[in-house]
Amino acid sequence: MSSLSYFAHSEKGLREKNEDACLAMEKDGVYVFAVAEGMGGASDGPGAAEVAVNALRGGGVECRGSLVEIAESLLARADEALFVSQEENPGSDPPAVAMTIALVGPAGECLVSSPGQRKVFFMPHPPPGGTGAAPGEEPVLHDPEAGMHEAVLPPGFLILCSDGISQFVEDARIHGIVKERGDDLEDACRKLVYEAFQNGSNDNLTVVLVRQPGG
Repeated sequence: MSSLSYFAHSEKGLREKNEDACLAMEKDGVYVFAVAEGMGGASDGPGAAEVAVNALRGGGVECRGSLVEIAESLLARADEALFVSQEENPGSDPPAVAMTIALVGPAGECLVSSPGQRKVFFMPHPPPGGTGAAPGEEPVLHDPEAGMHEAVLPPGFLILCSDGISQFVEDARIHGIVKERGDDLEDACRKLVYEAFQNGSNDNLTVVLVRQPGG
């Protein structure tokens, strides 16, 4: 089993409430990471994003089969929970969620499903203390863009974030923060949130940071 480490963090920022939600867990030998951004839904109780993420977290979830099958099952489960939420709150605005998920299997095989808009990045660098880009070279920060993509998670980092961060922190700075602080995942996450806020983000701020050790 690939020995991943990870941290998930979310803050409401300048918004009245946090309509983001995030998830980082291991289930049936598969790591599941998610960042959800929601709107609509019931005025009281969990927001749309929390409803969707709680559906992924639920006790009935099984992570068996191929990563594609697992991802499709998880996304369908989230959609079903949102449908039920709407049925139970017919007078509320229809719930809508932009969901980014990443699955990592026992051998480091990885699947990401993203709505795009710079929400998921691979940073294939060794953990801090290893070699990085040479002076003058652009940092390596790969965004697979919208859709469902399969890969092998390289040594380094997987970064999922809401647009409250991704639209307010440039790629090079994301790379720099994670490279400098990635030995402390919580510290790196909080620094990304802080920089987005300092750069004028008026949205909720959510990030999941995953580290795949080298070797």
